[in-house]
Amino acid sequence: MILRDISLVWSLLHTLLMFVMLFESRYPRKKATVLTLSTMLPLIVVNIVLMCFVPSDSFGVLMLATCTLPSLIFFWFIAKNRDGRFLFTFCFVDTTVLEIIYITQILNYYITPDSYVFMFVSRIVILPIFEIYFYKRLRPGYLEMQRHTKKGWGVLALISAIFYVAISLMMNHPVPIIERPEYIPTAILIFLLMPAIYLHIFSTLRNQQKLHEMTERDDILQLQVSNITARANEFSAANEKFRMERHNYRHKMQTIAGLVEKKQYDELKTLVHEYNAAIKETRVKRYCNHTVLDAVFASYLQRAENMGISLRTSLDFPDELSVPEAELAVVLANAIENAINACEALPPEQRYLKISVLTAPCFMMQIQNSFNGEVEFDDNGIPINHDEEHGFGTRSIAAFCEKHNVFFEFKTEDNVFSLRLVFGNK
Repeated sequence: MILRDISLVWSLLHTLLMFVMLFESRYPRKKATVLTLSTMLPLIVVNIVLMCFVPSDSFGVLMLATCTLPSLIFFWFIAKNRDGRFLFTFCFVDTTVLEIIYITQILNYYITPDSYVFMFVSRIVILPIFEIYFYKRLRPGYLEMQRHTKKGWGVLALISAIFYVAISLMMNHPVPIIERPEYIPTAILIFLLMPAIYLHIFSTLRNQQKLHEMTERDDILQLQVSNITARANEFSAANEKFRMERHNYRHKMQTIAGLVEKKQYDELKTLVHEYNAAIKETRVKRYCNHTVLDAVFASYLQRAENMGISLRTSLDFPDELSVPEAELAVVLANAIENAINACEALPPEQRYLKISVLTAPCFMMQIQNSFNGEVEFDDNGIPINHDEEHGFGTRSIAAFCEKHNVFFEFKTEDNVFSLRLVFGNK
């Protein structure tokens, strides 16, 4: 009996750990941890005590009221997403562990019917394996899906809740299933069906997220084309003005010569100023010699100036880039747009943006901007954006850096947000 009870407590603890991995609290991590431990550990102790006095045949159903429901209420209270995302996560973890519990219980009945050795050993081994899988493989993508896919979770939560109730009733009502062996084939089919449906659910969610990312990427590419077109029109207009000035050059020189000959120096000075002003109108500011990057800077820095953001730029790009120019342009567009959006939330006098690009001792760039001092990072040090319509930018930057072996670092200090990129040799 002691092996059975220990294995059940072990299962409860790992249920809690796996859920916490996939759950996002509305409180800071430290406070959420304290609240969880101070609530869930006493709850587990209560269930351990009940386990000692309630027959094992009845305890499985009793846990719905003594463990599952209180846990649901507590985590709902501290959850960041009080909707279908939370309910699906809760039921998904519970049904996953329940399936392990009931499968090991059935196998134990046939393998070691006179003891609980198989049940104890199998749960001790299997649950940590699932926990490692949750943490390393499932958790990163699942948290990302929760942050950027907010629709459709209600139906998924209903499916997982039905699985939970169906498995609990099938395995325990009216008597444990090991006393109804004719129902075991049905239980096996449900145990096979449930992970298949969950795999389909996760595949659907992932495809939905990819579609969202592709849409954002397409918007960025369209913006790049628009920026380059605008930049080309700007150069074309400047060239036309210069052509006209060149056409009038001979006449202007004759006018200047006449004023010199007549010693009308005040009129000459005024005329020269007018000619200089006309020449300046033909000038187009260039930020770098790379066409696509120059278009990005021209568009976004003009937008920053119009917003009253204090700008400081030092742009020294190498003649040959070590990464594809178009991909680097997307990174810069994302980074500068994020910086501008952060500045927009501040009073005009606090808005600040600095962009530095160096070629020595290596090709590197740094983008710094003022912000409101509140930013949340994930486990990989990447800022989290909970806005459903945004958030792809920082992930796109990280993906670019991983693809091209570029070191990146997001950092905050004294209400200044920094992104640093260090490129390898070409």
